[in-house]
Amino acid sequence: MNKQINPMFDRAPPAWALRRPKPLWQHGWDLLGAPLRMIALPDVRNEQLHLTSLRAERLAVVLPKIEGRLLDVGAGDNMLVSLYRRKAEGSPAQSAADDSVGLDVVDWGGGCVIVPDCRNLPFPDQSFDTVSFVACLNHIPERKEALQEALRVLRPGGLLVITMISRLIGDIGHAIWWYSEDKHRDVADGEVMGMNAGDVANAVKAAGFEKMKRTGFVYNLNNLFAARRPESPA
Repeated sequence: MNKQINPMFDRAPPAWALRRPKPLWQHGWDLLGAPLRMIALPDVRNEQLHLTSLRAERLAVVLPKIEGRLLDVGAGDNMLVSLYRRKAEGSPAQSAADDSVGLDVVDWGGGCVIVPDCRNLPFPDQSFDTVSFVACLNHIPERKEALQEALRVLRPGGLLVITMISRLIGDIGHAIWWYSEDKHRDVADGEVMGMNAGDVANAVKAAGFEKMKRTGFVYNLNNLFAARRPESPA
């Protein structure tokens, strides 16, 4: 499979874009520049203007959640795994971070494991501590099977992390975002451009996860979902 090229995948976000909490002046600058960072410009261009990009917003909320060995599904350029490894250098988490994996169906050049779909993930049972779907569950037509596979590969008590925009915001955004990754590949039957919070919550619960929590971010236009694999079979 040939590697794809996407202007969103140029380089890592700068360190300042991932720092939390944001300085007050950065909040103000981000609010002033909201039309640019949320609609008009790709992530790397926003970061050049010292605006916090949408990818940085997502990465900044997900990175602190990661526990142990990570499987990042829909990993794109594998940036989450790369940043996790960098963050874990010299810490007790380094070995697990080094053994973490990004997975995708398209090769964006980040060293991901490439699979035809997410129905059968090529990993043993209970082999990860965290599985993440960052802004991608809506782009996976086999969402039910993907979440069931996430449950299978997680250790008991393991963590599922998902970020998602609503269906309305996604439909509007993907119609406007000339730079988004779906403009650089074929769109599969069954993909949607966003998912409402209730639909995500129902899918997560139906897959067998528990203790789900939802947190809004980026003016509550994005949601972070965190849930656990049960410690023991129901």
